Amino acid sequence: MGSNNRQQETKNASRRYGEVLHVRFSTAEMERLRAIADGEAVTVSEVVRRLVRTEAGFLPAAAGELRPSIEEATDQLRRVGVNFNQAVRAMNDGRVPYDDDLERALIAVGELVRRFREELKAMIARSRKPRGVKV
Repeated sequence: MGSNNRQQETKNASRRYGEVLHVRFSTAEMERLRAIADGEAVTVSEVVRRLVRTEAGFLPAAAGELRPSIEEATDQLRRVGVNFNQAVRAMNDGRVPYDDDLERALIAVGELVRRFREELKAMIARSRKPRGVKV
């Protein structure tokens, strides 16, 4: 892999995650992390990220048979969010009678949908490591 490709991957990771944490591992720990990463065809960083997300109470990464269902649910939530946005816009534009309670409820539910969709998207995020590439 050329240095330009590595630089581009670093830029993409910075945009996607934003924060960097430097952690030291023993040789045995790194060997185990690499074995897990190779077995799942992902980067060591992705393995560590998944472990941290699980321990921190985030939804786990979806793989295998579960992945298509999560992708479908994510798409459905996107559609629900679009509908909520349209309803709020219609009230703001005066196309339907304005109701303060309804607007607050729509915004609150829309925010819940957005947050849940982000969690689902994180479950199905693909690793940047192409299959078959060794680190």
